[in-house]
Amino acid sequence: MLQRYRGWILAIGLLVIAVAGTIIGLRLTSGPKLDSAGLASYMPERDAATLYIDVAALRSSGILDKLVGSTVGEEAEYKTFVQQTGFDYKRDLDRVMANSAEGTHYFLLDGRFEWDKLKGYATAQGGSCDGDFCSVKGTTPGRIISFYPVSKKLMAFASSLNEKAAREISARTPTKPAFEAPAKPLWLHIPASTLHRQNELPAGTKLFTRALEPAERIVFSLGPQGEKFELLMDVKCRTTEDAAVMKSQFEQLTKILQAFISREKQTPSSKDLSGVLTSGSFQRQSEHVIGVWPIDKAFIDSLGGR
Repeated sequence: MLQRYRGWILAIGLLVIAVAGTIIGLRLTSGPKLDSAGLASYMPERDAATLYIDVAALRSSGILDKLVGSTVGEEAEYKTFVQQTGFDYKRDLDRVMANSAEGTHYFLLDGRFEWDKLKGYATAQGGSCDGDFCSVKGTTPGRIISFYPVSKKLMAFASSLNEKAAREISARTPTKPAFEAPAKPLWLHIPASTLHRQNELPAGTKLFTRALEPAERIVFSLGPQGEKFELLMDVKCRTTEDAAVMKSQFEQLTKILQAFISREKQTPSSKDLSGVLTSGSFQRQSEHVIGVWPIDKAFIDSLGGR
């Protein structure tokens, strides 16, 4: 990535971290006609992790500033980027659809863009533009960033070894996806192939992912539930027997965590992950395992040090 693009990509990266940490609370907001499934249809058909984030909802809820406002907005490089391109994710980015696998990362960004300024910035950093399509070397050797306007409000953006990768993001005839996109402002679809590459995962996650090994696919979603927020997990297993075993494993993992906290003479708190992770409940529905983790507003508030 360009050196001066780092603030922008860091902003998107921090939003991805928010998913993994289950720390985002928000409300649905009105937006463009395309829903999340419609945005996903722009992505190439491949076995990849797919992430959807309603950034506008984060912004309207006040959580966006709490998550990244102080870490990105004050960076000198990011300020320069905003001045020269007119684009500020805190103001101009509404939604993100990301598709990632095998070192190629596709993004479809929904927002407000000043395209001439973005093209000028890319060429000023040593890149090139062929009409509306631009590409430029990334900070990682061999990687190339490419982007172009799908429409006035949609940007196709790719990070890949291929300088034309963003061209792979385009309008396609909608097909029924292998999973049902949740009607939630945030969701993450993980194919089984991702879980099987455990050597690429952090050591602390392997106990969790081992329990998910019989899965065909996993969908996490997050949204408001009454006065709280709710993280929902829907795991599709190969057989009902696999689903029954997985449900039992998740229940056992939760009990182990509860016992560990108790041995430390501590009590799970709604203000941190101990309260979230120990509150999980699980049920089996045929080949599916459904997990639910309630998230109190106190946990969201704690993100800003309140």
